[in-house]
Amino acid sequence: MTKALLAALVCAALPAIADAPPGDAARGRAAFMKNMCYTCHGTAGQGGDRGSGPRIAHDVGPWEGFVQQVRHPREQMPRYPKELVADQDLADIYAYVSSFTKGPKAADIPLLR
Repeated sequence: MTKALLAALVCAALPAIADAPPGDAARGRAAFMKNMCYTCHGTAGQGGDRGSGPRIAHDVGPWEGFVQQVRHPREQMPRYPKELVADQDLADIYAYVSSFTKGPKAADIPLLR
């Protein structure tokens, strides 16, 4: 079997990774606040005080993993079923969290040199 044929078979056997549905970051921010996500993850995804929730800014991960964690969380995160957070609200929250931008590195800030 050639390498190309083997690679094609492996790729065909892997499940497709779904892209996130369209979401609105502004509505996502409102849903993030309304559902009290900020109490553990901080208002900008920086993580909570005294380890109450992990940092999610700049590393939100793939859509499917995000949905899995929200709907069927690991550890102490509360579960958010569709009855509490609709699929569109979840897509909006994902858009909001994905919109966080990194600030400059400390070495790139003249005042800190």
